[in-house]
Amino acid sequence: MKLRNILSAAALSLFTLGLTSCVGDLHVDSINPQQEQALNLDALFNKMYANLSVTGQKGPDGNGDLDDIDEGTSGLIRNLWNLNELSTDEAKCIWGDPGIPELNHNSWSDAHPLSQALYYRLYFGITLANHYLEETEGSSDTNVLTQRAEARFMRALHYYYLLDLYGNVSIVEKISKDLSSQSTRSQVFEFIEKELKAIVGEGGSNEVLADKRAKYGRADKVAGYMLLARLYLNSAVYTGTARWQEAKTYADKVIASSYHLNTTGTSTYSAFQLLFMGDNDTNGAQDEILLPALYDGQQTQSWGGTLFILASTINSKVTDPAKGNYPVGTTQAWGGNRTTKQFAMKFFDEKEKVPEGNPFVVAKYAKDDRALFYTLERKMSMSDEGDFEKGFGYIKFLNVHAKTGSPSDDRFMDTDFPMLRVAEAYLTSAEADARMNNGACTSDGVSKINALRARANAAAVTAFDLEDLCDEWAREFAFEAIRRPTLIRFGKFGGQIGYKWEWMGGDKEGARFSENFNIFPIPVNVLNTNGNMKQNPGYAD
Repeated sequence: MKLRNILSAAALSLFTLGLTSCVGDLHVDSINPQQEQALNLDALFNKMYANLSVTGQKGPDGNGDLDDIDEGTSGLIRNLWNLNELSTDEAKCIWGDPGIPELNHNSWSDAHPLSQALYYRLYFGITLANHYLEETEGSSDTNVLTQRAEARFMRALHYYYLLDLYGNVSIVEKISKDLSSQSTRSQVFEFIEKELKAIVGEGGSNEVLADKRAKYGRADKVAGYMLLARLYLNSAVYTGTARWQEAKTYADKVIASSYHLNTTGTSTYSAFQLLFMGDNDTNGAQDEILLPALYDGQQTQSWGGTLFILASTINSKVTDPAKGNYPVGTTQAWGGNRTTKQFAMKFFDEKEKVPEGNPFVVAKYAKDDRALFYTLERKMSMSDEGDFEKGFGYIKFLNVHAKTGSPSDDRFMDTDFPMLRVAEAYLTSAEADARMNNGACTSDGVSKINALRARANAAAVTAFDLEDLCDEWAREFAFEAIRRPTLIRFGKFGGQIGYKWEWMGGDKEGARFSENFNIFPIPVNVLNTNGNMKQNPGYAD
């Protein structure tokens, strides 16, 4: 079980952690931590990381962490993906499940079920971190101090997503029955910044992340640098003040670290593809992945995560020997998500005759290993919103092992989800470089772009501007749940009409939607139970 790699103790008897939260609407199975006879700190520490991947105490479902939502749709990765991909130019889903059409059409409300589920999941993760910090407060044990730094990192990571998605949220550092107060987006930014700088050793704290992680799956200083770089890259959006130099500084720290781009593939799979395969914890990709959400087909099972991403993007034709004959490593094929024409056009001309075939064929034709499209009997344009085969498939995540072929399970994934990886530092550094130089990369920025393009076997470039960078973010990070904040940073999301994509704003050709959709609303249940909270602008209070 990959979660065993977090700690080697008998820490996987993850007891139910129904923790009292200061967020009145966060419902978990209620037990009082103060009444636990034997608190297992290792289990608590593991559960803090496990919240990235699993949804309850019994995989893939049963005894879920959160009440009042289908457990299969309550996972952190699944909802990060839905909110940050379906609302953009990268993906649309044919399903009519509650909340999906509203994401497709940029028309959600404060009762949106998937947005609420993610809000609760993020605060559940914060509660776990706070509980660990309270139980270890005052410790002088070196190992515990390092783990406390990791707990603070995980709390900061969850707050980063709250900052990005919901803006004006509560900063909670202690478990309490008192109603929490609301902070501004700038205050949340400052809290995350202060926490991260402290635990990477720049804030005078004795709780500092390890220079290099003890085991794959745990956070270290380099993960802290990467999250700081991401925070600073989006500072103008979050606070109104650009912090491009800081973004570049911390991104360059990541690039200079012992982690590196994976540049070695196999005779069958490219170096890029190895990042998203069932053995990406051992095939070389682990040296690029700074922080994964861990999965194991036998023992860390979930209907969300990488299984959701893969299964939702394929149907039975993909693996049919008479059709695509493409090995994916799972029997699950749900036929929901496919790409818009605008995303495909990052690789192809709209009128280009793209060959019909699986990603092996299409990536070779595109001369870019990141063009992982399935085009057999598919149309580039999503002319019919309810037809799965209108719009190319994009199959980035696989459950196949690059070295041995067979996964541990023919349904559930072994493939870890990269939450932070080194490639992000290259694009962050290049973008910050361009932002500080009148919108065009210097030679340093161009060299960072060409490192990624060389890894993808794509042609080198001699110049790169911000428009090019926005497209390069899509090519490198498609389906990795960061497209929405990228479009917002480039002024291509809510409140504009200069850049359109299919079914944007609910119109086939794309229609403007309000700028208030650049952040999600505070869930209505939170407002109903906590009078200290006010709704974000543009949504009904």
